Amino acid sequence: MKHVFYVVYILFYTGAVFVAGMFVGQMLERAWAAREKVTRSPASAAAGGLLSETSAQSQAGIPMAEHKVSVSSKR
Repeated sequence: MKHVFYVVYILFYTGAVFVAGMFVGQMLERAWAAREKVTRSPASAAAGGLLSETSAQSQAGIPMAEHKVSVSSKR
């Protein structure tokens, strides 16, 4: 019976660490998205003159929504 409680403890602990990691990841992603939004805003570009190098690079690439991926079972 002691082993069952140990397994429950391990599952609870790993679940808590996973949820905490997801929470921290969400916070970091939201902060990153807010910085990207500020960088890409027209007021930021007008105030700074030229777009920053990172902003120009990100605008030159294909947006994530437009990636076309085909999945095939052929090998």
